[in-house]
Amino acid sequence: MTTTLTVQDHQKILDFLHGIYTLDSLQNFPAYVLNGIAKLVPADIPVYTSIDFANAQLFTVEGTIPNFSNLYKHVQQHFYDHPFAERFSNLDFTAYKLSDFLTEEQLKRSEVIYQNCLRLMGMEETMSFALPQTLPISSSIKNGEHIKDIKFECINLFRSQRNFTERDRLVLNTLHPHLTQIRQTAQVFFQIKQENVQLYDSFNAAGGVLLSKEGHIQFMSHKAERWLKQYFSFSCSGKLLPEYLQQWVKYQLSLFLESESSLNPRLPLVMEQEGKRLTIRFATEPNQEQYVLLLEEQRQPQLSIESFKLIGLSAREAEVLYWVAKGKENLEIAELLYISAATVRKHLERIYLKLEAKTRTAAVVAALEKLGLIN
Repeated sequence: MTTTLTVQDHQKILDFLHGIYTLDSLQNFPAYVLNGIAKLVPADIPVYTSIDFANAQLFTVEGTIPNFSNLYKHVQQHFYDHPFAERFSNLDFTAYKLSDFLTEEQLKRSEVIYQNCLRLMGMEETMSFALPQTLPISSSIKNGEHIKDIKFECINLFRSQRNFTERDRLVLNTLHPHLTQIRQTAQVFFQIKQENVQLYDSFNAAGGVLLSKEGHIQFMSHKAERWLKQYFSFSCSGKLLPEYLQQWVKYQLSLFLESESSLNPRLPLVMEQEGKRLTIRFATEPNQEQYVLLLEEQRQPQLSIESFKLIGLSAREAEVLYWVAKGKENLEIAELLYISAATVRKHLERIYLKLEAKTRTAAVVAALEKLGLIN
């Protein structure tokens, strides 16, 4: 005789599925599923578990298994001896009863399943189905050794009597494809949400500004807003960047359009103020739908005569190069150090040799590179 569900059963299933689509968190999924199924198919002990099939590990996500701490070691040792393990290994995650595999007499003789497990829980029957999380590489168990990687979540319904019906099985199998799809969809949305959180955190850490293709501000981190106010007298009341920064962005975009590549390195915009330096970098998507500005503030390198001594210059050479870095000419340096201009030139010649430079500017750059102040 074919088992069918009543109109009332269908309505309860529809109500259950309607409610689960309104969940706003994957974290709430197990509790909702377990509570809803327990109303459709009552059980003495309903449990939602997470199973790592490859490592024979089972974790309770929702619900309570009596004496679980005492049972866990036994369950792990005999994990693959359970009749459900074989159907899971064959990728069959639909609803099964323990009585599908063992008669009552066979069950009572089983030390693995009954004497050391179900009896201690005060239970006689189990009905379970699973929601796979990952696809396995293989689908067989060879010589008792598990050779595939399956992770899934399992809904286990325990009863003290062997009275699950075919109607109960049909209800669970009707729900199964829907719950599998909902679980996978929820996982995708959860990952997207996590990625968005990470992106938001990165934007805030770096000082990010997201612009539309028209140049309107779509998102701006608190750091970026503070720096733009500080360096550009920016007002965040409008949708546009400060005029000077707008022009720079347009120029960067023109360079992108000329090269037709967003991978070519661009020189950043550097603004200096009160011993600090704001560096602004421009990036765009290949489809040019959005532009990104990444802002970073650093203290300007602090030059000193002592720092130039660290790279092998003598005390006098360090003094000469320090004033060269400050933009002083030979005569000015001679007056500052109470030496002649010719002596300044001699010191510069030795500096050039030590730093393998040919010009004043090259010598300063080489020194800063050696000190790690510039790249």
